[in-house]
Amino acid sequence: MKSNTIVIIVITLLIAAGAYWYFFMGTGNQPPLSTNNAPVNQAQTQFETLVSELQPISFNTGIFSDPRFNALVDITTVVSPEPSGRPDPLAPIPGVTGH
Repeated sequence: MKSNTIVIIVITLLIAAGAYWYFFMGTGNQPPLSTNNAPVNQAQTQFETLVSELQPISFNTGIFSDPRFNALVDITTVVSPEPSGRPDPLAPIPGVTGH
């Protein structure tokens, strides 16, 4: 029985070493980190096309000199400062007795 245990341990170690070598030491199967020379897929080509179409966009800022824009009035309401509440809102109120 002791020899069977040793054989199982040796086989397990060999399988573990082979798996380690395959996953961590294998070379040539990984894609390159740089995609400068890699073929371009359709999604990347479409994205680059859309980006190049966005580059020449310019905005007409003539609206800021339009009399209708300049006639707009600011209607914000000033909020007056209010006193802050108690430091501990759950603390008992002095002078008030509970039932």
